[in-house]
Amino acid sequence: MRVAKHCLAVLAVLTLTLPVWARTYKETINPEKDTTIGTAQLKAGSYDLMADPAKKELQILENGKVMATVQGAWVKLPQKPQYSTVISDGNKITQVQFSGSDQAFQVQ
Repeated sequence: MRVAKHCLAVLAVLTLTLPVWARTYKETINPEKDTTIGTAQLKAGSYDLMADPAKKELQILENGKVMATVQGAWVKLPQKPQYSTVISDGNKITQVQFSGSDQAFQVQ
């Protein structure tokens, strides 16, 4: 009975700390002109991009509030980038690479 209580306590602690282990990637972008990412139109300004590797979506935050969610997929990079990078085609963002991760978020 005592072992069961200890196991239950350990399980409870692990369950509560599991979200801490999950990594959410965050990058701030400052487009100087109107930009598109997925279906979201961004005006010149400052935005935070947040992505969870367990999900196939990227959240776009303006002043700390989610203004849009963009669908996409995670793609494996040949090596981890030293710095976060936003890849664009003209004024359309197509990929976000996060520093220290061997995966990038490919916008659909």
